[in-house]
Amino acid sequence: MRIGTIGCGDWGRNHARVLAELGVLAAVADEDAAKRAAAEAAFGCRSTDLDGLIADPGIDGVVLALPPTLHPEVALRVIGAGKHLLVEKPMAMTALRAEEIVKAAEAAGVVAMTGHILRFHPGYEALETAVRDGELGAIRYVHSTRLGLGKFFAQTDVMWDIAPHDLSLLLAIVGEAPETGHLEGVSGITDVPDFAHLHLRFPSGAKSHTFVSRLSPRRERRFTVIGDKAMAVLDDIEPPETKLAIYRHKVWKENGGVKFESADPEFRPIGDAQPLTSELQHFLQAIRTGAVPRSSVREGMEVIKALELSASGAAVAA
Repeated sequence: MRIGTIGCGDWGRNHARVLAELGVLAAVADEDAAKRAAAEAAFGCRSTDLDGLIADPGIDGVVLALPPTLHPEVALRVIGAGKHLLVEKPMAMTALRAEEIVKAAEAAGVVAMTGHILRFHPGYEALETAVRDGELGAIRYVHSTRLGLGKFFAQTDVMWDIAPHDLSLLLAIVGEAPETGHLEGVSGITDVPDFAHLHLRFPSGAKSHTFVSRLSPRRERRFTVIGDKAMAVLDDIEPPETKLAIYRHKVWKENGGVKFESADPEFRPIGDAQPLTSELQHFLQAIRTGAVPRSSVREGMEVIKALELSASGAAVAA
């Protein structure tokens, strides 16, 4: 297996580092000669430009980590060359462009994933298992917060920069696409929203609220799922032993009112695998077996559709 990376920025270098550790890194590419030379020296592989990597017949797959506005054009070239693809999120800036990638990959018969790394977080994997096993019952509501003082990208606002993380988890947990959405965004320091609240409603009746910010004084990474049997909280700031908690609270209607009994949290053990390593191992395994990968480009397209659905009912304040 020989994998190349296109893009030698911070995240592209992370991919290259892990691929080198897995023994499959063949080459790195970037249009900036200095960046690719630095990556070549750091990871002990050859470097080239974008055209050279795509044209290399010895490379089986490509990890694409460029500014998202460039992803569709380059992704289509990678697929057109018959190579498997892992494209970072967001894979495109519109669902229409994302659909082009999906259709091209399916027509070419290549493995194509979106880099929604949190789908491979061991805490989230344990939460998803609990949901799939029916421990929480029917999903009623999902609330997530992803706050921090982060990087500011000229190409994207906070919805496109941060919200795809939580939306990828949300859509997998609920298991269906939303039917209505609403977004409230507020700019704080840039000319585009730095804070955003996204509200979605699903055909099953489940509802969700996602709050994201790149201009917050403290970090918060919490994903809460309310079911009709139990509730769960995945708090990524907590240490591993208390990161995932299941609450078997009881809530019921009685005599025209609502009563409840609270329960202590049951902390669920989780693994210690590194999400990026797990994601890339999954990509390699999908290439070997031909299986449809978790976080496929079709799933990535659904995340973009959810963003667009939210934006269609947007109220954005400067």
